[in-house]
Amino acid sequence: MHFTFYWTGALHIGYKHKCETPVGFMRSSSSGNSPKRVKAADDASRQRQILGALSAEYAQRVHGLLCYRELVKGSVYQIQTRCGNPSCHCAQPRGARHTATVLSWSEAGKTRIRSVPQADRTRLRGLTENYRRLRQGRAILVKLHQQVLEAIDRLEQALRLPPPAPSQRSSGK
Repeated sequence: MHFTFYWTGALHIGYKHKCETPVGFMRSSSSGNSPKRVKAADDASRQRQILGALSAEYAQRVHGLLCYRELVKGSVYQIQTRCGNPSCHCAQPRGARHTATVLSWSEAGKTRIRSVPQADRTRLRGLTENYRRLRQGRAILVKLHQQVLEAIDRLEQALRLPPPAPSQRSSGK
């Protein structure tokens, strides 16, 4: 019995059951299962279960990322600033500064700041929150993907059989 990891699109990751005929020359020469082969079969079964759980979590995380329709890179926050008008109260050394809501983002290695109108503040806060959640979800998927690869490597190790012994050649022709 062989299990294959497969991806069928945006939402479904799982296992497809596939039967294969065992290769006779790779079998152990002793009758019955050796303790080493039983342990390997247990390890393989455990790795399949781990892969099943990881693939279910991976699919759930991908599905969670698909809900975002729009997002904006950056952060919305308030700053205290001076307007630059020399006769304004903010120009005084201890004068109160003006409050401004801005969108800040990084572009080509530089931090950019743009003033946000009152009407757009709530919407932009939501869009920047969507971006933050998407990036956090992506980071989680990267870690899950690494765990999947490690589990596949352990499964391969548990399933791998030694190469066949050299055949005995007779000395007569």
